Amino acid sequence: MKLVKHIQQGHLSYFTQNNDAISVSENQHYRWLAFDNVVQSMMLKRNPSQLTFPHQISLLSPLLFFRPKRVVEFGLGGGNLARFLLHHSPDLTLDTIEYSQEVIECFERFFNPQTANVHLHHCSALDWLHYHKKIKPDWFICDIYQKNQSINDSLILTKNILKKVGEQAVLSLNLPSPSNEEINYFLSELKVLAPNKQLVYFHIPHYLNVIIHLLPKNMVNQPEGFLMDTTILPTRTFNRWRKYWRHGMQ
Repeated sequence: MKLVKHIQQGHLSYFTQNNDAISVSENQHYRWLAFDNVVQSMMLKRNPSQLTFPHQISLLSPLLFFRPKRVVEFGLGGGNLARFLLHHSPDLTLDTIEYSQEVIECFERFFNPQTANVHLHHCSALDWLHYHKKIKPDWFICDIYQKNQSINDSLILTKNILKKVGEQAVLSLNLPSPSNEEINYFLSELKVLAPNKQLVYFHIPHYLNVIIHLLPKNMVNQPEGFLMDTTILPTRTFNRWRKYWRHGMQ
């Protein structure tokens, strides 16, 4: 059954009348988080660590090329990325920064059935970056939903994150619905801001998301056998994601 059919059959479990109108709904198989009636994340109840949207696979596809030890994630949502990462790499240190206390409470109540060890920080991304200057993760993931956020807002945040991205670190970005003009502008700015990184981006079919990765230039050219031996991904997942990676643009 397609996801849209599941959503149509859901019943409301939680609702709050704030600026984002956060709600949690579910049916027999799925539970999902929505802002202003727009579904942001979805959890398969019988397998909470499974990714449910194609942009999530694209966002985590650098796992094809390295085995991160410390990840900083900006934007919690329903915790899909956190559940996947900690299921496949239990020793990973994951810091997740979320501005909305209600989103954090929804995650803890509805979207963390296996009590994944996520280090949650209730603050803005810029505040976290300001007060945690000594932390040097090997992967930053920026997956923030913010109503009416402009492409310039996203660029300001990205510039601040890049100040902490080391030579061998990775930065992955989800831009939810940029126009062609906005994405071209954003990409041109990134090439100036991070000239020593390899830039790869994906338009997600049937969705509005654009996923961007800034990678160490030597990362994607490692031998296939070495990558398969070191990845945290199951073999079947690795092979499927490897085919998908070939659709990335530079």
